[in-house]
Amino acid sequence: MHKKLFLVLMLAIGLSACKKNKNNIACGTQTCTASFAVIMLSFTDANGEPTPIENVSVVNLRTNEPVPPTSYGITMNFVPGVRIIATDETKSAFSTQGDDVRVTATSTVTGKTKRVTLKVSGGCNCHVERLSGPETVKFD
Repeated sequence: MHKKLFLVLMLAIGLSACKKNKNNIACGTQTCTASFAVIMLSFTDANGEPTPIENVSVVNLRTNEPVPPTSYGITMNFVPGVRIIATDETKSAFSTQGDDVRVTATSTVTGKTKRVTLKVSGGCNCHVERLSGPETVKFD
């Protein structure tokens, strides 16, 4: 009897703790983790070393709109060659199934421009996720 009462009590506590992380958007109710997802892209030189970049653009190809910058991008821009592409802060810019996202950047060392496509999901998902595409872009 005490074991059943203990299990019911633990289940009730566990379920009440999940309520803090409910996602009650028009997508319906779902339980999400409290983690914060970030999708980054690193740019390197021909030797694989981080390289500074400029003129970075991130465009959702489904909407043909720029992906809104995140407040976290401001703090990351001082790291040579690393850019935040999306975070949970910008997940509404992407569909639940995922969108192709074109990222373009120019190396400040060589002046060359690289363009890559990632597939990023967001929307009704709990977090943004890189479904496909590189994590690192190498300037030749």
